[in-house]
Amino acid sequence: MSAEWFFKLKEFDSLGKMRINHLKVIQEQEQRLTKLNIRRQEQLDEANGLKSELLSVQQNYFEAEKKMNTCEEQASRLKAVGGDEAKIASFQKEATNLEDSLFALLERTEAIHLELEDKKTFLAGLEKTYQEIETEVNEEIQENQKGVSQADLRMKLILEELPSGFRETLERTLKKNLAVGSFTRIDNGSCFFCRYKISRTDESEIDMQQMLKVCPQCSRIFLPYGS
Repeated sequence: MSAEWFFKLKEFDSLGKMRINHLKVIQEQEQRLTKLNIRRQEQLDEANGLKSELLSVQQNYFEAEKKMNTCEEQASRLKAVGGDEAKIASFQKEATNLEDSLFALLERTEAIHLELEDKKTFLAGLEKTYQEIETEVNEEIQENQKGVSQADLRMKLILEELPSGFRETLERTLKKNLAVGSFTRIDNGSCFFCRYKISRTDESEIDMQQMLKVCPQCSRIFLPYGS
């Protein structure tokens, strides 16, 4: 059989590997954006959590302030009418405790505002970074998608150029979706991939006579040395 068709098969194999590399780059670039999106969402979730906490702290502040004012009014009213000193002291103590809690709530409110400002600054920088990387990623993806399309077209043409025997064998092998490609070589008397032992007769027919054969075990097509 003509060595020309084995050169075509070798080219087909090389194109298949190039195609896999292009797809790998596309996946890696998409993962870059995915990671940034996850990081951005985490920051947004944290910011939303701080906003929710701020609303809760503010609500607690208003309620505590209202209770403190009520306690102070009760204590003043009892004093004015000569009420029970124990009750007056109780209202005054509660008002003092509530005032202390108001200071703590104010401190937390200020801390949340500072954290939110930091988040805002960080998110603005992250968004800028995302846009820059998104541009790079899109360019890289488009370039590799072009490479995939070119490989697909050339592989299709090669398949059409092959004689029926070569084409049918290759199509059967391709349908198996074998990992790392559809081709192999003889390495030290065995299939390079699955290490199936090849007879000397088959080895001679493959490498010397350039006959089309597939590995009986893994079904990959043998490429003769020198093709």
